[in-house]
Amino acid sequence: MFAPSSTESTRSGLSDSRRVAKQNCPAQQRDAIILIPARNEAATIGRVVRGCLHAGYSVTVIDDASSDATAQLAAQAGANVIALPGPHHGKTAALHHALALLPPGAGMPPGSRMPGSIDWIFLLDGDGQHHPADLERFWQMRGQADLIVGNRFSDAAHMPLLRRWTNRVMSTLLRRSGIADSQCGFRLVRRAWLGSWLPAGHHFQFETEMALLAMASSARVVNLPIAATYAREESKIVPWRDALNFAQCLYRHRTLRALAPLRVDEASGIPANS
Repeated sequence: MFAPSSTESTRSGLSDSRRVAKQNCPAQQRDAIILIPARNEAATIGRVVRGCLHAGYSVTVIDDASSDATAQLAAQAGANVIALPGPHHGKTAALHHALALLPPGAGMPPGSRMPGSIDWIFLLDGDGQHHPADLERFWQMRGQADLIVGNRFSDAAHMPLLRRWTNRVMSTLLRRSGIADSQCGFRLVRRAWLGSWLPAGHHFQFETEMALLAMASSARVVNLPIAATYAREESKIVPWRDALNFAQCLYRHRTLRALAPLRVDEASGIPANS
């Protein structure tokens, strides 16, 4: 499904700035990793990566055939970079590629192509809308859930109108999942719960597919309030295309309508930039 990435060449070309960044970071959480899908995020990716490393986590950026310096800047900031060749694949396809490379978590069978063990997976976007300072809030909640999802709707006034409308509609259609902001890309996932699951779509179906997975597996879910921060309002959403993809995704999982709604916990707390 995917062409080979240029991962190894990117790793070998890391500059001294990566080693300095790691030396200045707290001890890394060895059983957790942060995955950041990114396409043309040169303006923000370095700051996002540095914030995540400072929080003490290993960071992998999946560069989706960017036409700018996203991959180089992410590597210079200290991230491992998986560089997918063009044409671009889409967010869901990029995350499929990264998840397929991850090692197993605790209690999972071996057989991965990457060494080590990953028990938790953070997901966040590379455009700067998510605050690495909130990672600790997610981490502190990990004992209560299989899936912790950011909820931007408590601060929805700061969300661009197109994103707000799209997310409201999709979250309403997925209301049985109990996930308040079903399209939020900032989340923490238990590796053992995720198992060998891989998303099937290409563009922005990832969060929807994970919500449907949560319903099918009766996952423990927590909604965690976060700020809606958009310094740039250049949404990559293509309304007609992504509406069609969303409808197709729901159709493929139409048998889930018979499942009981999930019981979801609502976390409290103040987002990092509030």
